[in-house]
Amino acid sequence: MYEEHFGLSGRPFGETVAPSAYLALSSRETILRRLRFGLEHNDGPTLLFGPPGAGKTLLARTLADAMGGPFAHLTFPEMPAADLLSTLCDHFDPGKPAHGEPTTLGSSFRQLGIWLTETNAQGNRPLLIVDEAQLIHDPNTFEVIRILLNFTSLGPPDLRLLLVGCPEVLLRLPANLTDRLSARCLLGPLTESETDDYIHGRLSAVGARERFFSRDAIRALHLAADGLPRRLNRLADLALLVAYAEGLSQPNVRSVDLASRELDSEYLAA
Repeated sequence: MYEEHFGLSGRPFGETVAPSAYLALSSRETILRRLRFGLEHNDGPTLLFGPPGAGKTLLARTLADAMGGPFAHLTFPEMPAADLLSTLCDHFDPGKPAHGEPTTLGSSFRQLGIWLTETNAQGNRPLLIVDEAQLIHDPNTFEVIRILLNFTSLGPPDLRLLLVGCPEVLLRLPANLTDRLSARCLLGPLTESETDDYIHGRLSAVGARERFFSRDAIRALHLAADGLPRRLNRLADLALLVAYAEGLSQPNVRSVDLASRELDSEYLAA
């Protein structure tokens, strides 16, 4: 709606987990390096946790893209153990059970075990991202995930594992997984400087050639969003819409304030 008014080629603040939308901010780059080192050079799983809206899923997908190779991304892992294994078989496509053999927990384990051995023999270690891991309540589901790490043919586990979740995941993880973590990374809010880089980085990606938000407006955005990218996206998008509606050449502090009030009213109504 406001793109033509501001000379943009698209809406800059749409929600996406596509790695192409990732911005290499200092705090995010540090965590990416730590997680990648843990996955590539250690035998244990890794954990990425943080508040809702911090950008955990985008970071996880960016990591998978950077590492290359096959990966599966489970976005809703709260399911019975047999269903989880069947879902992984569908993601990785390791083949079907022998003719006449029913799909069971055991047959799914066998399929995945054979596929993992063959894939590692080709020089690839698949990555499993278990997102929203704090939703897992069934201990058997965590046990299945742990057992998958026991498949090994060349030394380290044949499967790399990245657990992603809100902070309460720390209370959900069983000790036999917690003890094996090779990296445990907290993804927190952006700093004010990173908020500035984030906002104008997203704008530059759609053709902006100048600053759209003044330092004061960035500060207002940062405070209203608590430095969380998801809320920054909503606020910045609304602020641009407010500025467009009022015929401004760029949003100002008042635009951000009005956007914040509107967003807060949406949350209250929900």
